[in-house]
Amino acid sequence: MQQIDATLVMDRAERKRLEQVVQTLANAGNRGETVAEVAHDARNMVTALGLYCDLLEEPGVLASPFTRYGSELRLVADASRRLVEKLVAIDTNHENVRNARTNTSHGNNRIDRRRQGAIGKQWATDWDPKPSAPIVSMAVELLANHNLLAALASSSIILTVDADGGARPVWMTSEDLTRVLVNLVRNASDAMPSGGRIQMELRDLPPCAGAMDALLLTVEDNGPGIADPDLQTVFESGFTTRGKDAAAGSSAASHRGLGLAITRSIVEAAGGRILAGNRPEGGARFQIELPVRKLGPRE
Repeated sequence: MQQIDATLVMDRAERKRLEQVVQTLANAGNRGETVAEVAHDARNMVTALGLYCDLLEEPGVLASPFTRYGSELRLVADASRRLVEKLVAIDTNHENVRNARTNTSHGNNRIDRRRQGAIGKQWATDWDPKPSAPIVSMAVELLANHNLLAALASSSIILTVDADGGARPVWMTSEDLTRVLVNLVRNASDAMPSGGRIQMELRDLPPCAGAMDALLLTVEDNGPGIADPDLQTVFESGFTTRGKDAAAGSSAASHRGLGLAITRSIVEAAGGRILAGNRPEGGARFQIELPVRKLGPRE
């Protein structure tokens, strides 16, 4: 009985601590609060999420059919951590630009910058995040995302992954690959509200004279497809087909406006390219070409 009481006390204490952190984030819009301060609180949330991932992955915590949820939740935690890091980096860059343009003779400005610099140092001391390494095996990373993507698609959609080859390193990180796949799967799922099929296929591209080795990732569905006039603008920021006549054959795959634009920017940052098209049998098709990188000596 004493052991049970102690466990309940610990649970209440942990719940209270998390509630305090959530309340801090809810008040994040207070005047004078910096991005670094908000990021510090967000880091606490992500750290707590990581601890719960560790707990869920312990043997016996989850029944066998559900053990995958622990690793999938960790994908979300890792992606959240990277997002916080990017926000801090963006804020730091903006602050450097403002500092270069502002007359530093004003005492208040100097105090604010000292305060922000101290918070930035504390952030690095508390967390010391390591940059994500690029993918070592594209095939392994693609297969690792299968359960997460299947959960994102509706229950009436069958999602399959075929990695025939593709166990090669690329410049894209695992977090960015997850973002790309989530965007494409959500778009395809939205395009098929009555159900359908999403198929992913990864293979090695035949070598071409003078060209780098490359991989081809194809994501296609059997929905309504993309209207021909939209194929040229589907990756533009803000593009949407909402409000268009569904009978025109325009797929909901481009509803999100920013999703496909972000997807293209991630692919191009990894040295690749993404193409949109339609299957001859009907349905949208996205093809991503990624150059193969050479492995480093420690990989």
